[in-house]
Parts: sequence; structure tokens; C-alpha cells
Amino acid sequence: MNAHDKMAAFHAERMEGLGGSDIGAILGLSKYRTPVDVWAEKTGRVPPQESNLQMRFGTFAEEFVAQEYSAATGLKVQRFNPMLRHPTAPLIGHVDRLVVPEGQKVASHKSEIRTDCLLECKTANAFAAFNAEEWGEAGTDNVPTAYLVQVATYRILTGCRYADLAVLFGNHDLRIYHLWRDVELEQMIIAKATEWWQHHIVSDVAPDPVCDADVKLLYPKSVAAKTIEANEELLHKLAVLREAKAQAANYEAVADAAALGIKAALGDAEALVWQGETLATWKSSKPGSKTDWKAVANALAAPKEVIDQFTTETAGSRRFLMKD
Repeated sequence: MNAHDKMAAFHAERMEGLGGSDIGAILGLSKYRTPVDVWAEKTGRVPPQESNLQMRFGTFAEEFVAQEYSAATGLKVQRFNPMLRHPTAPLIGHVDRLVVPEGQKVASHKSEIRTDCLLECKTANAFAAFNAEEWGEAGTDNVPTAYLVQVATYRILTGCRYADLAVLFGNHDLRIYHLWRDVELEQMIIAKATEWWQHHIVSDVAPDPVCDADVKLLYPKSVAAKTIEANEELLHKLAVLREAKAQAANYEAVADAAALGIKAALGDAEALVWQGETLATWKSSKPGSKTDWKAVANALAAPKEVIDQFTTETAGSRRFLMKD
């Protein structure tokens, strides 16, 4: 099986249930995906999320992090490739590694798991290490909540009592967090996953949108001449929006006036300083150039069919306007 077929098979498996990162998304804990994103992907309305540089680096670095974990703990780790499926709930997942128990040679045999500990490997930028609200000291369970539920999902699927989360911050700080089994959390995940899958996937009901991107995904085009009658709730929201925009415009006017005064004071100077510290700059940008390709085509008397050959139609978008 080539790389393309492997990726296609992986995405097909992901359509069969909710993975660890999906659980964080449907609970509203993910920074990168919303419940609408998960619903649209699982129902085939959008293609599976394509890998990007950050995702590919995470996969590439997984082996290095696992090796460093072994070096730091003296414990061996083992890959476990089979897709895990819960017997009753719509939960699926792949684990990064299983930790081989001391005194044993392997952590699994074929599809049988023979360990109480799994390993999840992560990478994070160096600045994340200083975010004490999300990342605690090594050896604790103080990690972002999205990772807590992701690892808890893998504990459910493997039956492991605890998990280690190895995180490489930047390229110099490896921290190992210990996440013990939380029965109450695991029961909540199973119940939520089952209810969410039944209501949103089986019944095909979209989750409520939580951001502008969700609304655009759910309703990409308007229906010509279609209207809805405003109710009290919508009238209130419209009034709130008008007031907020009016206040924002006032603040913007104040900011523009202040900026104008500073620019006038700067004149042809490019920086405003105070006791050796730069407070603001107003620098000239480098000149650029722009080619008017339509004018070039006309000057060369290019036939219309040639111009049409290199003309692509762009997707339309919806614009929200309030009437005065």
C-alpha cells in the first residue's frame, strides 16, 4: 500500500467514530477545531483535514520524543498500530506508544495490550512552557484540558490505568506528565460521545455555530429573495450590535485623532523616542510594483479565448450589512 492509499485508509477509519482530538473539539476545548468542524468532516461535507507543516513535524518528532522519554525514564516503549474501537461507544483512536512494563519484553502481543501505561508524545513551541495556566511542572497532571480528555479517551480504549504525556518544548525542554485514570472523566466522555454522535451524526443535525467560520461553513450561500421575520431575541441582538459598533467607531475616531497628532509631530522623522526607548515609528515602506495583466493582454491584442483560458472564477462570499 502506497502513502496515498495509507492516508486514504486512515481517513476512512476516522469517519467511523470520534478520536481523542475530536472529543476535545466537541467539548469546546480545542483551539483549532469546533464541533461544527467535526460534524462537517464526519458527515462528509468537507474533506478530511489536510496535513500541514505543523502536523507533519509533530509526526516526524514523535519518534524522537519517544526515544527521549525512554532515555529519561529507562523504560522501553513499543508501537501499537491497530485502530482501537470501543465496544459500545463511538470512540476510536491510535496511541503513539505503549510503555513496556519492567520485567516484560513487550507491551502487547498482536492486538492484545499487556501494559497499564500508554505514552502520548507532543511538541510545543518554547514560549508555551512559560504558560503556567496550561503547563505545570513535570511530574504533575497540569496540562491543557484538551490533552487531558484526549489521553483519557486513549485510556478508555486501551484499558490502561495511567498514561505519560511527554512534551518537547522548543528543542531543549522535555517534560513528562503523569495522568492517572479518572473514572468520572472517562464516564463523562463515553456519555457525551454517545449522545453527540447519535444527535449530530446519526440524526445529521448540525451543532450550534460558535464562530463566524462555523456560520460560513453551514450557510455559504444566500437564497435569493428569502427573508425571515425578526423576533424579540433577534431585535435585541441587532440593538446590541448597533450599540457596540457605535462605541467602536467612537474609540476608532479617538485613536485616529491621536495618531494624526503624533504623525504631525513626527513630520519627516521616523521614530518617537523617550529616554532612549522607541515608543512609535512612522517609516517609509519600500516601493513596490504591480502588473496590470489585463492591460498587458489588451496591448498584445490577445484573443478572448486565450484570456478566458487563464481566467478562473472565484468563489463568492456573503457580506453582512445592517440597515440604518
